[in-house]
Amino acid sequence: MQITVPGQTRRRPVWALLGVVALMLGAAPEAVAADPKIQVVGDSVMTWNGRNAIPEVIARALGEPVDNNARAGARLTRSSLIARSVEAQFRRGSWDWVIVNGGANDLNRNCGCNRCDAEIAAMISADGQRGTWPDLVAGLRAGGAERVMIVGYYGPTGRGGRTDRCADELAIVDARLSQLAAAREGVFFVDADPVMGPRTPELFSSDLIHPNARGSAVIGAHVAEALSRIDPAR
Repeated sequence: MQITVPGQTRRRPVWALLGVVALMLGAAPEAVAADPKIQVVGDSVMTWNGRNAIPEVIARALGEPVDNNARAGARLTRSSLIARSVEAQFRRGSWDWVIVNGGANDLNRNCGCNRCDAEIAAMISADGQRGTWPDLVAGLRAGGAERVMIVGYYGPTGRGGRTDRCADELAIVDARLSQLAAAREGVFFVDADPVMGPRTPELFSSDLIHPNARGSAVIGAHVAEALSRIDPAR
């Protein structure tokens, strides 16, 4: 596992998470309190697989409800006909955690993952301190998030998936997001790449873009463990 916190990096191999996957898939939710203190916003990575989507896995792993407002097709700030932007998905309130991902749709649609230097710079500067992403994180914190967990993207399929062409650009964005998290109190970054990518083709959906149910379980367990390490009371 790789959790980025100021001055600290931890790693855990993917095999260490596989033992919990069978328990996550199709498991009934635990009896939990009715008032969620964790909110998820983002794109289709957070919605794929329905009741086995990443936020559902996190909820089962932690034994508490998770309010998932992520939508397929969402971009960071630009609204579209099919999805509210990540920024617009957020419900202000008192949240212990807001878990957020995004950026792949922006790169795919706005520059076709080709010559995207200007798009990446607008999204997040080289030092990780300026751009759409830092503004989004600041807005989440100002809107009531005690802590923000940014979830980076997993690696490419290596089998010609449609978003494989974005792998280099997403790697740059994720590296900058790690810098953003390291520099800001209450902001953390967890990279999905150590647990899913070309080494784990069995974790991809048939579209070669999204995680399948097992992939969502692995990523969800990875994120839940990150939350528990940072916030041991959970």
